[in-house]
Amino acid sequence: MEIKRSKEDNFLLSFLVVLCLYHIIARFGLAVDFQWHTDIGRDELFTPPHVMILAGMIPTSIMLVSYILWNSFVSENPNKNGFFIGPFIAPTSLWMMACGLITLVTGGLYDDYWHISYGVDTTIITPPHIWTFAGGMLVEVATLVLALQMKNRLKEATPKWFNLVIIGTLWALLYHFHLAFANFLEPRAWFIEIFDFKIMLHIIFAGASLIIFLPLADKLLGKNGALALCSLLLASQLLLLAIVPFLVESMMTSEHYFRPGSPHPVWAAQCLPWLLLPMFLLTKRYGVLQNPNRLVALVIVVDAVWLPTLIDHIPSEIGLFNTILSVVVSAIVLRGFVSLSQGFGAAIERLSADKMITLGKKSSSGAKMSVVGVFLLIIFTPLASGHVIHLSEEGEGLDAPKRFLIDVNETYVWVEFMIWPPKALIETEVSILPANNETSEITDAWTVLVYPTEKDTVRMRTVFEDRNNHSIWNGQVKFPFSGNQTLEVWLDVDGQSSFTEIPVDVDSPPLLPVWLAWFLAISWPTLMVLMWRNISHK
Repeated sequence: MEIKRSKEDNFLLSFLVVLCLYHIIARFGLAVDFQWHTDIGRDELFTPPHVMILAGMIPTSIMLVSYILWNSFVSENPNKNGFFIGPFIAPTSLWMMACGLITLVTGGLYDDYWHISYGVDTTIITPPHIWTFAGGMLVEVATLVLALQMKNRLKEATPKWFNLVIIGTLWALLYHFHLAFANFLEPRAWFIEIFDFKIMLHIIFAGASLIIFLPLADKLLGKNGALALCSLLLASQLLLLAIVPFLVESMMTSEHYFRPGSPHPVWAAQCLPWLLLPMFLLTKRYGVLQNPNRLVALVIVVDAVWLPTLIDHIPSEIGLFNTILSVVVSAIVLRGFVSLSQGFGAAIERLSADKMITLGKKSSSGAKMSVVGVFLLIIFTPLASGHVIHLSEEGEGLDAPKRFLIDVNETYVWVEFMIWPPKALIETEVSILPANNETSEITDAWTVLVYPTEKDTVRMRTVFEDRNNHSIWNGQVKFPFSGNQTLEVWLDVDGQSSFTEIPVDVDSPPLLPVWLAWFLAISWPTLMVLMWRNISHK
């Protein structure tokens, strides 16, 4: 018996394939980008890994807009589903994609503003990155919603390969979360201190993502869905270990050089739970996904934090008592999260329903104008690009908006400023590292900020750390006011301390306070979750 599908169904199936490929390539691009920043440094906006991340947005946007226009003005299908926005009508999943893509693009603009205000990022989670992560993840969730809608609509006409789209998108979404939460495997963010107690954060965040997606895989793919997802995670880890260093090296040009200590471990693979597949195989027969306590125990045991493959072994760094306390706190938080997580799969099912949705009353024109005004203000604010690298010396492939090559008692080092010019009242990350062919061993490094006052000259010392024992010294220098100041760069080489001065013209403080930047970063993704949850109930 010949199975017939409409042209619309075939277009949406093709769209799902494009979306799945976009998500997978973008996640591999993000993995390469992590390694690129670690081994080579920051570069122009359109680096090869950035192209991998962004390229899929073009066909996705073209197919998305084309379908919405066709569905709104050409299609004569009387059984349209979704909801109207103005004269346009599209399935709920496509509006979710549009929302995600707009958030992703706006987050990129916000990222530029953040770089101008606070310098180059040295951690994964920043206010604008929350927007870009949230936008990308929403597009991935929308892909699952559209896939489930098509699966329910086509029934026997569903292609045999269709589950590959679902498992590929699930992998991309789960890996996306783990890449974001790799922030909590980094020495400056791996714990939160409460009343002098140190609580590891990675177990909570990474564990929560597994609690959501392992049962969801079974829900969408059948009883072996979670097993397939665990297998795919391990296979991708091994693949990332093999190909990420190769891709980084193959993408380098004559203008790129490895940083000291490179190549580094492939952090994009280390952040995944190595033990998940074997532990899931051992516990699957005991109904681990159906028993909340066993599921919580599973995600805690398999967390990447336990393996000594990271920068430092985190449990050893925070001590036995804080490690036990972290496990107890994580177990309590994750156990409470289990019941909340069950609403995620239910929301996807509701959003995938073939039905017309009537939204609430239209917002007032004043509210609309306010939203449009804020958006236009962000778009048209004149900014210099935060991704353009301004060099004081040629290349070397190091990452900073400004760098100086200085001679400290015949020891040549680069001094990198992660924002230039520095701004008053905020901390500026400064790095000191040996120049090429420099053989002197630096045993200590620090800076002294010198500025005159009405009564005397003030000297402020900043201690620098060599965290990875690669002779890359990092410190946070705080400039108390704007204007001309002097930064002394001190080195201890062979027991002898010497310094060289760098004149610094410090700029005014940023217009956007840090607290407001974080408020904006958290507010919109939270509103998105609440908005789509509310729509799912209509």
